[in-house]
Amino acid sequence: CTRVELTLYLLIVSTLLSPELSLGGGGAAQVASGQISTTESRGVTFRLDDVLLTLVCLTWLFRMAVYKELGSVRETPINQPITWYWLATFFATLLGFYSGNVGAYGFFFVLKYLEYFLLFYMVMNHLHDHETIKRFLIVMLFTCFIASLAGISQIPSGGRVSAPFEGLEGEPNTFGGYLRLMFSVVLGMFLYTPKGKRRAMLVALMGIILIPFAFTESRSSYLSFVVAMGLFILLSEKRRLLIVGALIGLSLAPVLLPQNVINRVMYTFNQAEQSGQLILGEVKIDTSTSERLKSWKKVLTKSFPQNPFLGVGVTGGGFLDAQYPRVLLETGIIGLILFLWLLRRIWVLLRRCYTDIEDQLLKGAALGATCGFGGLLVH
Repeated sequence: CTRVELTLYLLIVSTLLSPELSLGGGGAAQVASGQISTTESRGVTFRLDDVLLTLVCLTWLFRMAVYKELGSVRETPINQPITWYWLATFFATLLGFYSGNVGAYGFFFVLKYLEYFLLFYMVMNHLHDHETIKRFLIVMLFTCFIASLAGISQIPSGGRVSAPFEGLEGEPNTFGGYLRLMFSVVLGMFLYTPKGKRRAMLVALMGIILIPFAFTESRSSYLSFVVAMGLFILLSEKRRLLIVGALIGLSLAPVLLPQNVINRVMYTFNQAEQSGQLILGEVKIDTSTSERLKSWKKVLTKSFPQNPFLGVGVTGGGFLDAQYPRVLLETGIIGLILFLWLLRRIWVLLRRCYTDIEDQLLKGAALGATCGFGGLLVH
């Protein structure tokens, strides 16, 4: 291992397991009174991984400049979409700042996008063989194992489970998406691992992941789980095993699923009558889901027509808990097209990896990443 690789290992671990510090922002009363937006109320959050990520990226750029390697970034099918999409977010936010839609904190979000894109380039330049990739996978699985145990430790408190060190409110939906993605990767590796100790360890890890995943009570994560499993059956060469496993899981679900999970799913349709609920046919939709659907309509019919090309800038539209309309609102039709271009390129690249890789363990990881990514698209 090189020093760069060890630093990347530390970054992987710290992304899930580092404490955070929130600066600025406001309270719930200010949000309710309309003095500030929900996005502004969160202020600027700093975590250890933010510091590490910034230092790692700056060090990498400095090293490449000193050794005249700035043109040696490994070419991948998603380099161009990444570059153009980030430029769209930057110029949209810059215009939003001068028009008064975006505060200075909006540039912190744009900077974070850039840091993660630079991290992608740096990791790509560091990967030279299968063994290096496997070492990264081990660190990722270890991090997921520790994060899952931390999630399990929160269950007795009675609240929704979220990632460690996420402050008072936490983000159960984000943690649910992470656990579901990692479950997909582990399941893919399991399908292509011969019987033995390693396979038993993967089964155990899947079981451990599912416990906190259930208690996130994240309906979007549950939906993405169903989509990911459907993609596994559709794309995998091991679909017979998957179908049998799915049937067993469905038959045991009524017995094994915690009551809070069942209540959370049914809450979508059986919430007591309240103002603000949408009615689709004869079915009432709970207020939370109704607000998400209304946000789509508001963006498409009111906000987007006012700024159709480059939007209002990142964070310029306030808090919006729906990714696609948020991209449309913040970066306009130009940003949305570039964003969808990036997503399509990622999907094609993952499919190609699964088809072309011969190493069985990595082939399984590629399958899991493909299905996991498909699940995230509906998350």
